[in-house]
Amino acid sequence: MKYFISALALFFSLSLLSCSENKVEVSEDQVIGMRTTAMEFMKNLKGVLISQIQTNGVLKAVSVCSDTAQVLTNNFGVQKGVFIKRISFKNRNENNLPDDFEKQVLNKFELLNQNKELNNTTEHAEIVQEGEFKYLRYMKPILVQAECLNCHGSETDIMPEVKQLIAQEYIGDKAVGYKIGDLRGAVSLKKVFE
Repeated sequence: MKYFISALALFFSLSLLSCSENKVEVSEDQVIGMRTTAMEFMKNLKGVLISQIQTNGVLKAVSVCSDTAQVLTNNFGVQKGVFIKRISFKNRNENNLPDDFEKQVLNKFELLNQNKELNNTTEHAEIVQEGEFKYLRYMKPILVQAECLNCHGSETDIMPEVKQLIAQEYIGDKAVGYKIGDLRGAVSLKKVFE
């Protein structure tokens, strides 16, 4: 029995060692690359949104987040060679629901936010095995800014005609009630690890 327990302990020690050896660390260059891509994406999307608000008003800008943003996101991802999306627990669009990995990281961001530790430098990068492939996964929180309140703020922040349009376009919308600085969700990037 004593030898069996020793052999079992050795087996588990080697298994743990083997698992830790297989874990691939994300390099600083990889993090910088993903961060740059995420920031560029958010800057482009915000630019389109602000331009639409200034040119055509808030009501017309709703289509930026509903239709245009999805197309811009897909095109940007193809151009950069990454899968990219905006995700949130309080989603408006069903395309923005988080997968299991994203849920874990969003929960981490939520905890940081509750502890007043979430800021513009917060990010998460990890190499994960999904099926037969390894992916570099990266997430950066989206913090609510003043212009977001036009469609995602409190009852008093959102104009009645905008509320009506959102109600028509999004059944079961959960993406309201935010204040400036709140955690809205995250930008999520995924790239095959080479």
